Amino acid sequence: MKHLVIIGVGGYAREVFWHAQGSIGYGEKWDIKGFLDGDIKLTEEEYKKLPLPLLGEVGSYQVEKDDLFICAIASPAGRKKLVETMLASGADFINLIHKTAIIHGTAKIGIGNIIGHFTTIHDNSVVGNFVILNGRDGVGHDAQVGDFSSIMGVVSINGYATVGKGTFWGTNSVAMPYSTIEDDAYVGVASVVFKRVGKGQKVFGNPAMPI
Repeated sequence: MKHLVIIGVGGYAREVFWHAQGSIGYGEKWDIKGFLDGDIKLTEEEYKKLPLPLLGEVGSYQVEKDDLFICAIASPAGRKKLVETMLASGADFINLIHKTAIIHGTAKIGIGNIIGHFTTIHDNSVVGNFVILNGRDGVGHDAQVGDFSSIMGVVSINGYATVGKGTFWGTNSVAMPYSTIEDDAYVGVASVVFKRVGKGQKVFGNPAMPI
């Protein structure tokens, strides 16, 4: 039995703890060991909310041979920094795939991804590494999602859309077919991208406009 270490201690890390228990492999190939402090420091009362022990901090934690890792940090930049630190320490990351997710046989996914409940990844789509698909999300056929993107709940990345690295998508946002969203873009809650969002641009609305 391997032991999953959740990187992060905030509210999203606690969500991932519960998500993990509904994921493929839990209780059969791995259990959950605890949490690693990452990009934030909590109050004593907040630490008490953690359902399992705090194992230490990223950067000082000694990776053990039976450890597996997932990074539960919603910020793309924060997640990238912590993942790179742990990779340098020899950490082995897994895909955390909820049992209700549907992944078509022709889809390609990388490593370290969190694929939430009732998420569908469709025919010939590509999801990179360390991507969050938080729940009830859809990646349409022939679409691409870049590394370290954070896609919150009920987001639709439609067919042939191209999403760059390190993007953030608010709940209920949409990428229309053939749209292009460049690296580090931020798409606000319930926003609809029809054509293009530039690198590092923050957009909001329907249609999504720079803010």
